[in-house]
Amino acid sequence: MKRKDLLLFFFLPFIGLVLIFFTFSSFNRAYIKDNVETLVEEQLRATAELLKANLPRLLEHGYSPDEILRTYSDEENIYYLALLDADRKVLGWSSRFDGYLPLSIREVERRESWIISSPAGLIFNLISSFMTGQNDTYFLYLGYSLASMEDMMAHSRRNFYMMFGLVCVVGILFFIGLFQFQTRFLRKEKELGEQKQEKERYREISAFTSGMAHEIKNPLNSLALMCDLMHKKVPPELQKETSLGKQEIQKISRLVEQFSSSLKPLKLNRENLAWEELSESVRASLRNEFEMEMERVNFVPDEVVAIYADKNLISQMLYNLVKNALEASRDEAVVVRAEKRKKSVRILVQDQGVGFSEEEARKAFDPFFTTKSQGMGIGLYLARKIIEAHGGRLSFQSAPDRGVVFLIDIPGEKYA
Repeated sequence: MKRKDLLLFFFLPFIGLVLIFFTFSSFNRAYIKDNVETLVEEQLRATAELLKANLPRLLEHGYSPDEILRTYSDEENIYYLALLDADRKVLGWSSRFDGYLPLSIREVERRESWIISSPAGLIFNLISSFMTGQNDTYFLYLGYSLASMEDMMAHSRRNFYMMFGLVCVVGILFFIGLFQFQTRFLRKEKELGEQKQEKERYREISAFTSGMAHEIKNPLNSLALMCDLMHKKVPPELQKETSLGKQEIQKISRLVEQFSSSLKPLKLNRENLAWEELSESVRASLRNEFEMEMERVNFVPDEVVAIYADKNLISQMLYNLVKNALEASRDEAVVVRAEKRKKSVRILVQDQGVGFSEEEARKAFDPFFTTKSQGMGIGLYLARKIIEAHGGRLSFQSAPDRGVVFLIDIPGEKYA
């Protein structure tokens, strides 16, 4: 899946889900608000009916409107009460707002209930009429606090924003994780594709070179036999030349054999190898060829490290890398050290030579590519082949005039 397709596959549905969640929550809050207002209106109408049942009797007994209303002014959620005559003139009132009765005659004439905003929050207003025994008409005006509803709605909004934020955070984290997973998957898929192409190319090269090696070795064997015959028949002063010719033929034969074997699959004989044992084996091989330069090779002692590998192949690979580092470093030191990871070991071979150019870095592991005047250019190719056969990875870090660091990641020791 391409990145653009991934965005369409996940990001747009995620935005759609967020919008659905937001819309549903808005409708839910509106539903709660309407139902609470309906319940408040029903409760306020019930309260008004109770008051209207007592008001006519109290008025007929001569109680003043203010005295009557003060009796009911202690109700917790009732913020104000007022008694109006038939012409909707205020006869008496009681309010928790000192000296203030939020009464609009226009609203009274137009509707029975409405909601206003006040310093104490929303107030639900209700006005209803009643008649006394003398058929006198009065109006009862009540204001009921909606503070509890506002608290409920505020709590609902907080919960919504918390849930909304949580959904967004989880969605973003999931998207980032999915995006990174997809990126790694695409990178791995690309690497596998490149490896497949490379293996296919090497398979073709192997088939071609195997045939060529066979065709070359037969004439070489014939030439070697001819040299033997000539050596017996030529005068003594020419026998040196025939011997030299046979040596060159054998050298060519060995090169062909080495080249042919480098393209064959590796057979591993694995065992647990201590780093000290492995490094000593490589040092011993290096002394035969670089005895005067061994002081430049620094095998850094480290914690106890062991790997699970084929000793001969890993020793050959390390020998080639250190040898290349010595040749590239001129008179500078070469550092070799091992670092223990969770389930693997990283071996570093660092030189202080001229490093690789960009072009050389791209072709470093290609077979038959070399920067030396002599050599076949299969050393690094073989080194990588050996490491990959062990399930590891060979890479390098390089910059012009700053040397090269080869990084070998290989499985650690295997426990029984």
